Amino acid sequence: MLAVNVVITGLLTWRFGIDYLTVFCSSGVLVTLIEVGLALSGVRKGVTYVHGYELPRLGNALLHGFVDGPGFCVPAYFVADQVLAGHYALGIIGAGVVVAFASLYMGLADWWNLRRLGPGEEPIWSRRAMTKPVAVVLLALLNAICLAAMLLMPAPYRTHVFVYLGAYSLMVMLFYAINYALGVRMVQRYDPEQETFTTPGPLVQALGLTFDSAYEMALLISPAHWVPFYLGLLEFGTLGVGSAG
Repeated sequence: MLAVNVVITGLLTWRFGIDYLTVFCSSGVLVTLIEVGLALSGVRKGVTYVHGYELPRLGNALLHGFVDGPGFCVPAYFVADQVLAGHYALGIIGAGVVVAFASLYMGLADWWNLRRLGPGEEPIWSRRAMTKPVAVVLLALLNAICLAAMLLMPAPYRTHVFVYLGAYSLMVMLFYAINYALGVRMVQRYDPEQETFTTPGPLVQALGLTFDSAYEMALLISPAHWVPFYLGLLEFGTLGVGSAG
């Protein structure tokens, strides 16, 4: 998937300009920082092997960062570019097909790995607590800062970033839908009395994954767009205007 991200970003950079390489780098660094935080907090407990070699914690975070970050942020930026240029079908269908195939590939890989577990082996669960009071308050504060930063952007950049945000949310929802259907990603409830996790029905699954897609992750990843803007690193070549950063 890293190779696919590099190839797609390279093609988009060659065809539409340096902004795609900028978003590739900014999203990769941002998600890497998030992955490092998750690893230090104990949420990320898995390990990653490349050709039989176990990656160190930082290498694992970098790999996840530059797969998960550009995998959604670069297509979302493409959608925003094409929608504002009036090329709705090209932007939405093109990005949607790429993300759908990538999501299916990753979901099938996880599904196959789960089927290969031997007798008595348990998968390593990676969970994010979405209801801890401190985490909820911190997330709300960070998302409020992100939202303010986007609202303060002048037109047409403000429109661009919100189309980008909407596209990112929808593509993550598509990823979740495919992976939920394969049984490899889902919402779970924790029962403190029994100290066990239970899996609720489809309605709660849809609500929880929509919340995660449209609010929790989307706003938290939005700095991959607006930080380069304020630094003057985005050219907005498709719009025919330069960054006001």
